[in-house]
Amino acid sequence: MIGLTDKLKVTLKQEIGLWGSFSMGFADVGADIFLALGLIAAYAGGAMPFAIMIAAAVYVLTGLSYAELASSIPVAGGASVYGERAFGKFFGFIGGWGLMLDYTIDIALFAVAATGYMSFFFPAIRGIFPIATSIVIISLVIVNLFGIKESSFVNSVLTVGTIVLVLVLLVIGVSTTFKMDMFTAGLKPIDVDPGIHNFLYSITLAMVAFIGIESISQGAEETKNPEKTLPMAHISAVGTVVIFALAISIISLGIVTPKALADRADNPLVAVALALPFASLLVPIVAFTGFAICYVSANTGIIGVSRVTYSMSNHAMLTRRFKWVHPVFRTPWITILLFSAVAIILASYGDMFFLGELYAFGALTAYLIANLALIKIRFSEPGLSRPFRAPFDIQIAGAKIPLTAVAGALGCLGMLFLVALLHGAGRDVALVWFAIGIGYYLYYRNYREKLDRKEALAKKATPDN
Repeated sequence: MIGLTDKLKVTLKQEIGLWGSFSMGFADVGADIFLALGLIAAYAGGAMPFAIMIAAAVYVLTGLSYAELASSIPVAGGASVYGERAFGKFFGFIGGWGLMLDYTIDIALFAVAATGYMSFFFPAIRGIFPIATSIVIISLVIVNLFGIKESSFVNSVLTVGTIVLVLVLLVIGVSTTFKMDMFTAGLKPIDVDPGIHNFLYSITLAMVAFIGIESISQGAEETKNPEKTLPMAHISAVGTVVIFALAISIISLGIVTPKALADRADNPLVAVALALPFASLLVPIVAFTGFAICYVSANTGIIGVSRVTYSMSNHAMLTRRFKWVHPVFRTPWITILLFSAVAIILASYGDMFFLGELYAFGALTAYLIANLALIKIRFSEPGLSRPFRAPFDIQIAGAKIPLTAVAGALGCLGMLFLVALLHGAGRDVALVWFAIGIGYYLYYRNYREKLDRKEALAKKATPDN
């Protein structure tokens, strides 16, 4: 029988290399393109690349902050750890609580999307959709329980397939079907088409397409040589995703209309494949790849939520049971089971568009805290070892502050304002989520303080052997 003390001594195992770390970031963000392209086109029309560029700028700036923070503080937890280090436990908790929302919804959202793509091959799935989605999540739970190496392997293999497919689509599209005049015909003054309101709305949807860079940081304690691997993984994942997103948006609008993409909002790349030569061959491949990358993203959600809660428990922000690691597989099995079960409920009854709204709230909160934490830590810990440094420093009060982090924080704040302004239902539920979190934090901190005092008194009263 393994007691509580023994459970808490078991640690995570370092098994992720550079490609595995890169795949975690690419898979989570790359899958968003498979979902968001049609939604962005529905509101941005021909201005879709500009909406993506604005969101991508915020993403790149934030990615640089994560690259520095992950290399200098290589532990699981991401924004939760960075927020605590910079501003104390409360801000660390808020960052982590936002990520818990983000990752749990990620599991549900992309399990639903993966099931939807798979229904292309098995239409009968539509009749048992909640059951099929539950099976998708359960299969990922099994993989994750066995270990991060197995989970990372699934990510890596499917990421290779996705990159190859997207490159094939781009090459075939540019060489055979892309029409520059069709693309330029959609470029109209934004106040005329699509209109300022629709364009701003499309930017919030585009931001959804760039959520997931946090996933790399969540595997920090299981990454080999994290000081070098993590910044390389962040920068390569950010660069690859931005290039792919812009290229796909531009080439798609030179092949099909924004309406064609919007009409297939749940599988927009199928609309592109249908307009290409060899469509009968390409469409099934696109549908399978859509399933694969969404499956990988749901997998990354399980990795993320289990690691951020493990870290928060380790830092006395959540119950100690969340840092129990399986003695054989060395995975945080309780959090894997718990949050996957919540995701199954959300996937069975949740609406994809509503889940998408909540998805942005959780991630942007964490992104904002990460950017602010980098600025604060540059002041408070100038001597901290930084294998990678965010660029373009300015001297303020004796500290070197990266302009990229300042711009990233302002960008995230602006995005949060837009999402809150334009997504009412998601805003209201997100506020309730954070209110519940703050209530739990205050209760648990009081409980832990009493427990720590009790344990200290018991230890003092026990004579040394």
